[in-house]
Amino acid sequence: MKKHIKQTLLPLLCGSLLIHSAAAYELGRVNIELSGEIVAYSCGVEVSQANKKVELGRWALKNFRAAGDKTQSMPFSFQLQNCPPSSAVTFVFSGKKDKQDSSLLAINEGASAAGSVAVEILDSQKNRLPVETKSPKIAMDINGNGQAQFYANYIATGNRPTPGIADADATFMITYD
Repeated sequence: MKKHIKQTLLPLLCGSLLIHSAAAYELGRVNIELSGEIVAYSCGVEVSQANKKVELGRWALKNFRAAGDKTQSMPFSFQLQNCPPSSAVTFVFSGKKDKQDSSLLAINEGASAAGSVAVEILDSQKNRLPVETKSPKIAMDINGNGQAQFYANYIATGNRPTPGIADADATFMITYD
């Protein structure tokens, strides 16, 4: 009986494998698309500075008596490398926009989040750099290296800010000539 089961089961098993392999792509017929681009320069931020935390400080609510009141601006910078020699780059910061003023970064939402406050990003001359807007051009040296200087601060977006956690997130994109 066991011999009969083996003789019946083995051909059925082999037959099912043949049917399955016939349904698969023939050997040498699978297409793989490989893509990419070769560029002369990779222009980017030094790896050690790719994830940056900017401490904006702890501020008393009394610093925000009216819409537009700001805290002290805190500097942050990026070291750029491998850019085209003597070129110029621009930065664009992206993130969730504040509901009251879309040029500002919104504070991350949450039960303990501060209210009627946003984060303002400033260029090297301390002029507002609206979210999703190109920065002024930043010159690279003859070796393709440079430094991008920015500032950030809190700003009241309403007349009655509320205390709480005031974190915001942004990403950036670098474009070069």
